[in-house]
Amino acid sequence: MAFNRKRVRRSMVALASAGVVAASMVAATSGAASGHPAKNPWTWPGTAKNGYLPAHEPDVHRGKEVKIGLISAGTIHDHGYYQSEVTVIDAYAKKYHWTRILEGKVATADALSDAENMCSQGVDLLVIGESELAAATPAAMTSVCKDTPMWIFTAPYVKLTKASESYLHVATTTGSPSTVATGVAMGLWMKAHHQTTAGFVTGPALPFTEGAAQGYLAGMQYVTKHFSIDAAFTGTLTASGPAVTAASALIAKGVKMIFPYLGGGALFSVAKYVASHGGTSPSDGGKWCDRTGVKFSIEEVYNPGYLLAPALTQFAHGKMRVGVTEQFAMGVTSAPAVEFCAGAGVPMSASTALTTFIKQVESHKITATALVKKTPIPK
Repeated sequence: MAFNRKRVRRSMVALASAGVVAASMVAATSGAASGHPAKNPWTWPGTAKNGYLPAHEPDVHRGKEVKIGLISAGTIHDHGYYQSEVTVIDAYAKKYHWTRILEGKVATADALSDAENMCSQGVDLLVIGESELAAATPAAMTSVCKDTPMWIFTAPYVKLTKASESYLHVATTTGSPSTVATGVAMGLWMKAHHQTTAGFVTGPALPFTEGAAQGYLAGMQYVTKHFSIDAAFTGTLTASGPAVTAASALIAKGVKMIFPYLGGGALFSVAKYVASHGGTSPSDGGKWCDRTGVKFSIEEVYNPGYLLAPALTQFAHGKMRVGVTEQFAMGVTSAPAVEFCAGAGVPMSASTALTTFIKQVESHKITATALVKKTPIPK
């Protein structure tokens, strides 16, 4: 999945262990951005620099039960990107006996009214799943959402309403080009296994699928210029049959590294098929190196559930502030991340080279977008 693009409604597979994720994630917290209202939101204690702490957290509304609300732009049963937030919320709800109210497939035009509807049901925390629903954030300032803190995952290029920022706990990435980093990992694996061509199996030939293939190829060619990608566009992101057929054709050509850029069961069924025929695949979105029945060689981790978990940990302990931004970066926090799986069959030098590339990207010594621009779209 491309590193700086609007998330599409696509299926992937659910997170493996939300509890472990929550315990292991650490994010850097920065103070509120300039432009916040001088007055504390809903008179919560705090400052513009350090953020504001909602009273009585987590039972913000003193209802004797904690309610967590979620609005998401995608289907919350996609077994992957969108459902990752549900998986994490479910894990915390079970642990702390919270009630959760979940709504998926929320249209941008309905985001504001749907957020207010959640507030009217007495949620103590409203999770705005993705930046696609940034239009919901002004609800934080309305009387119906009085005293209700909100969490949102957003991209650096998405501008939130300034007046609403002090009411929000924002999770964001640095715009890290994990797609290119994954391409570097693919190239290093191919170099170690004497391969020159990778496979890419996806659905329709659309800007986001072509852009992803271009990013992976850019990373591969950073390793070795003559590497190439043989791309197969099946027309569907969810049906496994056409994807397996495409993967079979690639395997017949001797291709060993095949990226199933697909959703739902298709991702894992294709990866399992590839592995059973002597090949391997990168995972797409989750920490799935150890997933039973599927052999991955590389993890590309970015699902938003990983970013939500630290905030829910803070919330459960009455420490989640609003008016702050949690920044997640490759090589700094546990997500986003690109890494080799155990048993990938690469030398230590490959892991070192991948780590070095990620550090150089995050320190702006390498501009991944420049690498992508000079790379053709695979066909």
